[in-house]
Order: sequence, then C-alpha cells, then structure tokens
Amino acid sequence: MYLDALLPHAQLVRESEAKGFRQACYAMVPETGLEGIFEYTALEGFEINYSNITVARHTAVQLNASKQYVEMHFSLSGRFLSRNEKLIKPLLVKDLQHSLFSVPQNLTSGLEFQSDKRPLVKVDILFNKNYFEHIAHEDCALHTTLLDKLACNDRMPADIGMMDVTPHLLSVLTDIITCKRTGYFGRMFLEARVLELFMLQTEALQEALPGKGCGYLMDFSRDIEKLYFVKELIDKEPETDHSLQKLSRQAGLNVFKLKNGFKSLFGDTVFGYINSLRMEKARKMLLEGAPINTIAYQLGYSSPNNFSTAFKRKYGITPGKFKA
Repeated sequence: MYLDALLPHAQLVRESEAKGFRQACYAMVPETGLEGIFEYTALEGFEINYSNITVARHTAVQLNASKQYVEMHFSLSGRFLSRNEKLIKPLLVKDLQHSLFSVPQNLTSGLEFQSDKRPLVKVDILFNKNYFEHIAHEDCALHTTLLDKLACNDRMPADIGMMDVTPHLLSVLTDIITCKRTGYFGRMFLEARVLELFMLQTEALQEALPGKGCGYLMDFSRDIEKLYFVKELIDKEPETDHSLQKLSRQAGLNVFKLKNGFKSLFGDTVFGYINSLRMEKARKMLLEGAPINTIAYQLGYSSPNNFSTAFKRKYGITPGKFKA
C-alpha cells in the first residue's frame, strides 16, 4: 500500500529476498518534491514501511488498500495530513504520535506532505487479516473491536486516538529501523520486535482509554439473538460438519465473539455442545437398536472407531457394551 503510493516518487537502490523475508530500499527522486529514503520489508503476515523523507514542496500521495489490514502507525518526526471517506474531517498527524486501526479493503486515502525543514520520519506496520486474527486476544476489548471492524470491512473509529510515543516504544522502533540482520535471523528478530511493539501499543491504548474499552466488550443486548441463531442451527443439524468460520459468517459474528459468547450464554463451547447433542442422539438410536456403523455415519463421524472413542469418552462405556 505505502510502497505502491511512493513508487512514482522513488527509484530502487537495493533489494534482497530470502524465504519469508523480502527487503527493498528506495531513494526519493528530488524532482518529485521528495528527498530521502523509503524502506520496505515484507514478512509472512505483515510488512514494515519506514520513511525518512524531506519534503521540498507540497506533495500529495494516494494510498489504495487492495486488501484488509490492521495498521500500527508511528510518526516520529514531521507532520502530515490524512484524508479518507471514513474520517469525519482531515486528520493532522504530528510527530511522536502513534495509533492502531483497521484498514478496510478498497479504501482510498490521501496523504498530504507540506514543505518542512524537519524530515518526515514514520513507521507503518501492516498486519494482514489472517495474521492479526492469529495474534489477537479474545479477552482484549481493543482487539475484539478491531476484529469486528475487519469482519464488516470497516475502519476503526478515528477517535480511538493518537497517543504519544513513549521511550519504550521509541527504543523498540529504533531496533526495527536499525536492524542489519538478514535472512532467517532478520526475520526472527523483526517478528519478535514487532510483536513486542504490538503488545506495548495495546497496553498503552487500553490504559489510556478505559472508558471506551467497556464499550468495546460484547453487547449482549445486540449479540444474544445471533448466538441463539447459532444454537438453533446446531440443534437442527448436529450431524453437520460445522466450523467456527462458517457459523460466524452465518450469524454475522466474528469467531472470537462466537466462541466466548456461546460459552458465556450456554455454558459450553460450540464443539462441546455439538458433541453433547450427537452423543444424546447416539444413545437414543442405540436404545432403539440401530447398528453402530449406521449411527456413526449418520452423526457425521468419519468412521465407527471415531464414534466409539467419542461415545466412550462421554459415557465411559463403548457403544457395543451399552447396546448389549
């Protein structure tokens, strides 16, 4: 996203690539109004965009999000103006500020750089959707909100806030910017620092916005109906090969809300509940004299052995002995 936006203003200086790790350094072309460097690092699941640019004259660039991201932004020096359809008004980003927000697919944003003696130095780290879902914590209100925004392809509200960059954050950012490692060790080092940065930023935002954090928690008055809808789907067809992803899409909930909300409301996990329904149905079918093989396949098990294992785990006895 940032690379594509700056390519018309830059020329490639060097690049390297290893398994799961790509780096490229670009020099700004002075004739375009920008001078300095832009470094792009792509790893599995996220990318790091580092800009150290001097703005000679007013310059505007356009960002086009080809897919969904969660972005960690750190402005270290200089200032710029950001505009897009999701912002109520243009956002002035100043030095030593940071923020965390979701970026919807197909969002177009404009960045305006004003002439300034100070260099524009910033770091933008973009997590793709799958990677963010992997590192997000279901008990974190902030992460849950971001997951909600990804689920409906929306942007984090602008008032989530710009916060001051702390010395600790600055220290980790410096490690990332000055990293000289390449290949496997470079990938490991950068991933560790980025995750540390993500942890520190999450803690800072949660501590600074405690009131808003409560509003990000599951609103049962809104979601309870969706959870009952999921339960009804399972009740009708417990033998179906249900998945959390499919159920969450059908109900309009993200996976974390589905998992936590279902257990809070019904006292069991989604798959625990499915298993209980299957076992109760199996017990009744055995009492009615149905063959074990028939029961196994009707209830969605891949083999009678898998069914027998699940039945014994539930009731402490094999189906054969129960039937006898």
